[in-house]
Amino acid sequence: MFNWKYFGKFHALLYKASGGRYGDRMGWIKVALVDTVGRKSGKKRTVPIACYPYRDSVAVSASNSGQERHPAWYLNMQSEPQVMVQLGKERFAAIAEEVPDEEREELWKTIVEINKHQGEYLEKVSRRIPLMWFRRV
Repeated sequence: MFNWKYFGKFHALLYKASGGRYGDRMGWIKVALVDTVGRKSGKKRTVPIACYPYRDSVAVSASNSGQERHPAWYLNMQSEPQVMVQLGKERFAAIAEEVPDEEREELWKTIVEINKHQGEYLEKVSRRIPLMWFRRV
């Protein structure tokens, strides 16, 4: 079985080491590298997350590949919303915020157009999948 945890660590290493030249896309889907702080450990965590255009930044789906539990990075952002984001060669500080309810439906349409798997995850889980965006600071 494929281990996403180790793939994510390798992906983040390649992304960082190349200065964002490699790893900023998986096929046609953009990927952001996001630095969070572990809510239990207090340690810095860097995770690659598929991202989608939103406002002057990007949004991410806490779908956790269609699992019934939220991904750890989402829980970390709930505890400490200040994050560092890398989009290709660009790095910026941001606050991770929930996408407002009135914008969720339209954003979901955009996300599913870009990444059909996200639509499958929406149908698969009973939980409300959070949409977060990174407000630049």
